[in-house]
Amino acid sequence: FWLSRLAIQAAMLLYVIKATETDPSMKFYAISWDNFWELLCSLIISGCDSTLTVLGMSAVISSVAHYLGLGILAFIGSTDEDDRRLGFVAPVLFFILALQTGLSGLKPEERLVRLSRNMCLLLTAVLLFILGMTDPVLMSLSASHVSSLRRHFPVLFVSACLFLLPILLSYVLWHHYALNTWLFAVTAFCVELCLKVIVSITVYVLFMIDGYYNVLWEKLDDYVYYVRSSGNIIEFIFGVIMFGNGAYTMVFESGSKIRACMMCLHAYFNIYLQAKNGWKTFINRRMAVKKINSLPEVKGERLQDIDDVCAICYHEFTTSARITPCNHYFHALCLRKWLYIQETCPMCHQKVDIDEKENPNLSNNNAFVVPDENDPDENPAWGGGGGEAAAAEELNDESTESEEETESSTQSSATVPEQPSEHQS
Repeated sequence: FWLSRLAIQAAMLLYVIKATETDPSMKFYAISWDNFWELLCSLIISGCDSTLTVLGMSAVISSVAHYLGLGILAFIGSTDEDDRRLGFVAPVLFFILALQTGLSGLKPEERLVRLSRNMCLLLTAVLLFILGMTDPVLMSLSASHVSSLRRHFPVLFVSACLFLLPILLSYVLWHHYALNTWLFAVTAFCVELCLKVIVSITVYVLFMIDGYYNVLWEKLDDYVYYVRSSGNIIEFIFGVIMFGNGAYTMVFESGSKIRACMMCLHAYFNIYLQAKNGWKTFINRRMAVKKINSLPEVKGERLQDIDDVCAICYHEFTTSARITPCNHYFHALCLRKWLYIQETCPMCHQKVDIDEKENPNLSNNNAFVVPDENDPDENPAWGGGGGEAAAAEELNDESTESEEETESSTQSSATVPEQPSEHQS
């Protein structure tokens, strides 16, 4: 509908322009640049002059965004179905912006300006969504240690474009418009996008370095956490700034019920929930670190006596190992990552409590009881040896009992007299 209406209006305007053309040297299929610009502006203005036409323009934007998302997914080599929602997110956001600013009810000149501003905001939102599509691919490539340049180049190229396009957009807008709430919002989104790209690339580089050296980097998880936490804190700060910018716009410029609802949603999802989840992650991490530091550590010769691998990562113990209260041992880094998710031992699923005393009846990964350095009389032996001795002793007891039962039954049969036959007299 919208495209058919646009085509009819374009044909009518072209006929009017050619009918009023005064330059005889101009060919019938060519128009001047000024006439072309006026034609384009007229079509755009009339393309959003009512709620119905705004819906039609949203449908066109949906198709363009859908195929743009599919093209980017094919280029970077992603197959995630959740990333195919760009064709739904873009038109919904455009329609909400149109309702929020009252686009269809403005004058033609004001409508064109407002539409251009809404498209800039929509562009930054689309770029943020594309970044969400590329970030998982970056992390998967770095974690899988894929060294093929053909696999890394597309996603790195898209990331570079996502870093340069916001800078270019901000440069153009700041040279053509004075500072206002709209320009401040677009600039904030652009800066946030650039910072997110930097965070993604930094984490990608850290994982690539870890894969290149092919050794256990115990500080890697800390560095990744610091980088991502810094990015989340900056994103939270920008969310608060954008809330203040929206409140100023609603009070002093153009207040509406739709804008108030959008601000409430922004405050809940982008400020409250983000702060709550970030604080929860921080508390869980601090508790996990506290538990790890409270567990006994094995180093040196005692570590060599273990002669086993970590049950989580299947790597050997090179520097140290942590012993859980149930006598299982792991890398401190591996166990800390596990405790982020759940507070139980990966081997026996007992709760890892820092106040819980060590249970001597349980054994660790290979039934090895780690000796206590403070007890000189303790014999560093395999816990399985004690189990085997107990089993052998129990087997001997069972054999003795069986022999005693056999002997007693024999004696009983010997002492019982034989019953006389009925034919005996």
